Amino acid sequence: MSAPARTPRWASTAGSALLLVGAIIAPALACGLLSAATVAVNKLFGGAARPVIFFLLVGVVFARSWWRRRRQRRADSELRHWEGTAGWEPATRSWPWEQLVRFADTVQVLRAYAKRVDGFPVVTGELTFVDDGLGTTVDRRAGQAAFAVVTLPRPAPSMAVRVYRNPLRRREGDDEFRRRFRPVGTVSHRLDNPELQAAHVRGDIPPWTLIEDELFVFVPLDGPLRPRDLEEAVRKAIRVVRLLDVGADESAVEVGEDG
Repeated sequence: MSAPARTPRWASTAGSALLLVGAIIAPALACGLLSAATVAVNKLFGGAARPVIFFLLVGVVFARSWWRRRRQRRADSELRHWEGTAGWEPATRSWPWEQLVRFADTVQVLRAYAKRVDGFPVVTGELTFVDDGLGTTVDRRAGQAAFAVVTLPRPAPSMAVRVYRNPLRRREGDDEFRRRFRPVGTVSHRLDNPELQAAHVRGDIPPWTLIEDELFVFVPLDGPLRPRDLEEAVRKAIRVVRLLDVGADESAVEVGEDG
């Protein structure tokens, strides 16, 4: 997948400075809170303070672990029910992004399902990625994501929209779409569609890629995969197809290495 877009030197420096300040301040705040809590516990419990603090810390760790396991079990249960009732069938196939991924082992599909949605053959599922495996199709270098692949009735010009992870500072009069996103391709009448650009700015649709007759999107996950994540990825992918109005018999244009 494409490498992240180059950002101005000052933006990279500012971002690095903010990360450094955060790395210094966060531990300091944590230590300050811990010290304040220790003083308060000492006043309340006297000599028993250390055991109390120890059990409090153990309790916090246990509660966090319990909550994460509970969320995972609930998500797994919802997914099993969805697999048996929503009409999706397990799918195995080659993936249209494979030709854009620089190292195959940086992107791994964990599960995939196929179904016809709104007249389109669609495959959705979950994947994991590391080492910037998905490039600027997502806003992060590693994690998990729901994906959706929509097969079009016929090939269309290949094109894409990528995200700037460190966009330039907003100035009055700036084109917000161009500030935050990078269109790839030469089909200006589609990529310049105001509705498409507005949907990107609002966050209604994610970055996407269209290669010949397949359009795909990735939606990063911040928690366990749930059926709604898969359905949302499919909905957003089909929304992009509608906004692009693709399907006419047009000659394909290759998305280059920077796509």
